[in-house]
Amino acid sequence: MSAVPPAPKPTPERAPAPERAPGSVAALVAGAFGLGDRVEEWRPVAGGLSHRLFRLRTERGAWAVKWLNRSREEWWLRDHRLAVAVERAALAAGVPMPRPVLPATAAPDPFVDLPVDGEPVSFLVWEWCDGERLDATAVPGTVRRWVGSTLAALHTLPVAPPAGGANVHPPQPVEEWRDWLESAPKETDPDFLRAVATHLPTVAEAHRLLDAGTDQLTDAPRVFTHRDVKPDNVLVTARTPVLLDWEGAGQELARWETARAALDFSRTPDGRSRVGFTEVVAAYRAAGGDELPPEPATFGGLLDMRLGGAAFLLWRALGHRPVTAPERAAAHGHTLAYLDELAAALDHLPTWCGWLRDVR
Repeated sequence: MSAVPPAPKPTPERAPAPERAPGSVAALVAGAFGLGDRVEEWRPVAGGLSHRLFRLRTERGAWAVKWLNRSREEWWLRDHRLAVAVERAALAAGVPMPRPVLPATAAPDPFVDLPVDGEPVSFLVWEWCDGERLDATAVPGTVRRWVGSTLAALHTLPVAPPAGGANVHPPQPVEEWRDWLESAPKETDPDFLRAVATHLPTVAEAHRLLDAGTDQLTDAPRVFTHRDVKPDNVLVTARTPVLLDWEGAGQELARWETARAALDFSRTPDGRSRVGFTEVVAAYRAAGGDELPPEPATFGGLLDMRLGGAAFLLWRALGHRPVTAPERAAAHGHTLAYLDELAAALDHLPTWCGWLRDVR
């Protein structure tokens, strides 16, 4: 159930055009979203790997502008529209988040395509939130409890299933991974291909567990939710933590998201904390969330995300996604990092199941 589409045809797509003078692009964004005149140049903000983020100040206030690293394939637009529907439902339900800004003119989608060096680039805008980023290895207990109760609220969102299907894609079996490596472009670094090949047993085991767990998940509740609740997507403001980055929202198994988030918010400098993990899960249960069975299948969300993310990054590294040359080069290291994390997760499954028994 990963959030990436099936493997593309091995024909590289056109990479995004390079950025032109930042000031001129910022002016286009301000005009397209009716933000008023700029009072200073926009500034890049540290964020995730997927998209570039800028802070733009205008006469009307401060704004978070996201320069989307999007695909021009139909699956991307379908998935994006579902993510927007989930975000809007969460906003209406009172989940704390930055308020999205719609384009100044009527448009079917909340993003705007603007010309950058003759090529269309998509932008999204939110009201800026002032707050503190979390230290991922030292999350306060108050935030962990907020995460648990927020997940319980997310898992009751009234989102209608989309006509085109939810943004859920089965993970690819190891045989497809072998095909990708064997058909890699000639210019691909052979050391990188060998490094990925050493992880194929990990890919096979993760896929086996996900496949075997399907029978255990027949009656597990599926919800429309954020799907990427982790410390770098939470900002602690003066009033409350807020949840950022809804571009990956969609359908998910409630227990998959909860177990994955509990692991993400229990990190310490030396690994993960049983106390931190159980604090998230206990808060989720206290807020009305369902019980999490102490079985490997409960942690399928983490395996699925790591496996699907590694596949997507491998496609980028092989040139099968619209990325720049530096982004393609960076994807080599990111692919291996995801595979390392996948292997570590498989090793820790017995321990994590024990933690769930502690909560029960």
